[in-house]
Amino acid sequence: MDIRHRHEHEPPAGIHHETRDVHVRPLAWLGVGLAMLILISMVAVKGIFVFLDRQQAQNDVAPLPMMTQRPQQPPEPRLQTTPVPNRKLIVEQESKQLNTYGWVDSKSGVVRIPVDQAMKLLAERGLPAKDDSSQQSAVSGQRTGTGAGSEAKPGNKETEKR
Repeated sequence: MDIRHRHEHEPPAGIHHETRDVHVRPLAWLGVGLAMLILISMVAVKGIFVFLDRQQAQNDVAPLPMMTQRPQQPPEPRLQTTPVPNRKLIVEQESKQLNTYGWVDSKSGVVRIPVDQAMKLLAERGLPAKDDSSQQSAVSGQRTGTGAGSEAKPGNKETEKR
């Protein structure tokens, strides 16, 4: 450690700060004046707000009846306010319908069975076959098999022209 820096806080003899350049009294009055200006401004703003509130209260008119009577629901179409729960509810209903037994039309005896059960039955039994005479062409909508009077034979010229 250096010995010269031990007594650094003690100024050398005869050296002081300048007192002739800084006048403390005017600076103190300036601080007091600024504080009073701030307080006066705050009181003035508060007074303006009180005045404006009273003016508004005097000028307020009761709202028209049309403005106070609002419909319970907005007109159609309405936007969904909760789309995620609505979507979950729809998915639950659809999966219930696809995975349970139920009547589609009880008068005509049409029932609904679960999809996996229907796939098993289809795999076991196969697709139902239609009668050849009642099949219709998918393109023209006309019957592909002909009636009893004109059967299609390989050598028949009439059927080859078609």
